[in-house]
Amino acid sequence: MNIKNIALLMLITAVVFSGCKKIEDALDVTFDTTFSADLDAAVTPGTKAGTNGTFLVAETIDPAGDDNVAAYMDKIKSWEVNEVKAEIISTSKDATLTNLNLGVNNQNHSASWAFQNIAISQGTVVILDNGNGQWDEINAILGDLQVFTITASGGTDEDDLQFTIRVTIESAVTANPL
Repeated sequence: MNIKNIALLMLITAVVFSGCKKIEDALDVTFDTTFSADLDAAVTPGTKAGTNGTFLVAETIDPAGDDNVAAYMDKIKSWEVNEVKAEIISTSKDATLTNLNLGVNNQNHSASWAFQNIAISQGTVVILDNGNGQWDEINAILGDLQVFTITASGGTDEDDLQFTIRVTIESAVTANPL
């Protein structure tokens, strides 16, 4: 074979393989999914140590519990976190969280946030940003397709307090049915 034939064969091969990749990518399916956990915290009466009551709560989430994720479980190509937030959906009284530590983790990855002096009442929202690459870690956690845990711990300026923090992770999932 001469050089022109070899070059032509290589060009045809490249076009065919890049065309197959484009066709495969065209079949990608993207859908939004939201995972949330309600963390019921209680600071019992008389447990204030000095000026703070303390709490520690955790909930687990199984990504396969989402119907779309379950349908494409073995075909997911990527996750992209769009927003992570914590909202006080109920509280027995207004208070201040003197410190609040929120975490999302599985056995391989973890993301965490720490806050100080957050006044809470029903409807208070705290945005959990990507300031230290936490969303990248959550993308990896979701990509593992394993059960993961959301935790909240901290202290309050009140005891005899019950409140619920709803942590929500909104993400876009790209899967390919091929």
